[in-house]
Amino acid sequence: MRRSLKHFGADCLRRTSRKLDPMGESEYIEQLLEDMDRIIEIENGLGLAAPQVGENVSIFILNSRDLPLNGHRVFINPLIRTEGDMVKDEEGCLSLPGIYELVRRPGRVLVSALDVDGRSFNLEIDGYAARAVQHEYDHLQGVLFVDRLSPVRKRLIRKRLIEIKREYGPGNRIL
Repeated sequence: MRRSLKHFGADCLRRTSRKLDPMGESEYIEQLLEDMDRIIEIENGLGLAAPQVGENVSIFILNSRDLPLNGHRVFINPLIRTEGDMVKDEEGCLSLPGIYELVRRPGRVLVSALDVDGRSFNLEIDGYAARAVQHEYDHLQGVLFVDRLSPVRKRLIRKRLIEIKREYGPGNRIL
């Protein structure tokens, strides 16, 4: 199956993802990761969550070439705990092309997840990598980074969101 990138308005971006069984669903995970790797490479992305390719399962990948992740790039069934001071920085999203906004997030994250082989790992991450983990984790909860904007900022990007929805197809609500 060749999955494609889903854009704002697609229902799958607003659903909560189910946990995966790495042993019982290994073939499915392998095929999903092939598609996710292809898409993140084509789109030159920093991260990609399964809902962004139409699959509401708890897995995301990060581009470990650009982020210090101790070799980890696949996060299956992740759990996170945020810490530290709030940091405001720019975010964008492959599912929201052309939209870049300042978003406040905690500067540090503790993440527990399974790797591609089903082995458990824990990481303490800060800086932009922590932001990327939180952004992708949000996708697994049906949350987009634009949901974290102030009502004023949401109103200012509303027209662009409508354009994305119109250009890429129907889906759910506009902010």
